[in-house]
Amino acid sequence: MLQAVNKYMAVSRKQSLISYSIIILLFFIAVAVGIKQQHYGSASDDTVLKDSLFGDKFLPAGDIEHYMPANLYEKINGKADLYLDNGFVSLQSRRFADKSASDKWAEVYIYDMANNENAFAIYSVQKRSESTPLDSVQFGYSTSDAFYAAASQYYIEVALSADDTDLFNSTMTAVKNLISTISTGKTEIPFLNLFPKENLNIETFKFISADAFGSDLKNIFAAEYTINGNNVTAYLTKDPKGEAYKNYHRFLVDNGGTELQLDIKQAECKAVELFGTTDIIFKSGDYFAGVRGSAPINDLKQITLNLIENLKKH
Repeated sequence: MLQAVNKYMAVSRKQSLISYSIIILLFFIAVAVGIKQQHYGSASDDTVLKDSLFGDKFLPAGDIEHYMPANLYEKINGKADLYLDNGFVSLQSRRFADKSASDKWAEVYIYDMANNENAFAIYSVQKRSESTPLDSVQFGYSTSDAFYAAASQYYIEVALSADDTDLFNSTMTAVKNLISTISTGKTEIPFLNLFPKENLNIETFKFISADAFGSDLKNIFAAEYTINGNNVTAYLTKDPKGEAYKNYHRFLVDNGGTELQLDIKQAECKAVELFGTTDIIFKSGDYFAGVRGSAPINDLKQITLNLIENLKKH
């Protein structure tokens, strides 16, 4: 009898432990779901892609669609890897159509890229040369058939189905409203502060993820300057060990570049002319930086000196 009681109690304890384990597991699942829902709260619910986003003349043509890393290819097959390689977290999209003409529509894509620099990287990698900057938007522009913007950790695209004034104007307003909703203000890109402000064409600031300037340079931030009527490009990247600096110099020389003499005492610089373009490169702390262009060498030197001095401040 005692043996049977002990056996029963042992089974009972085992069942209790299993029950407690299940309860604990369910609790953690509920917490995880809650965190996930909270994560999407600022840019994934219908307070952002709401019915009235495009104004009274346009209505949603469907529900909000949600995509995660595992199924992103279903929505943007052929381009998914670019986003996944740059920190992609989630995508939500929704189409809005003209109430009186269903063939006039705009489809909104909001990519959560985890942080500001990832979002800006996607924005700049895909930036089109023929575009018009959006007024009052820090990083945004339009083309004849689309709008693009980066705000906080989000990258925004809006594709238009037709060349229509009402559709275009409504989309412009919608994009600005989206940005004000998902961003608290100016998006900080730390690397932007490393570029001197004098003579800077801020709209040219961009990120080059790979194959910069025909070489194997990657993760390069670059921007154009205008000096004495000439355009030159300044660029930099994190390079604590100096490998990018040495490799890029070797690339220039190995491809037929001619080394030039420089009189710059503020840093150890190398200058190489290749196919009519001159690169002045140098190391500054953890950064590899350079200035390149076909402008006169004195113009390149001036931008180089400004960049050297600005990097010393950081």
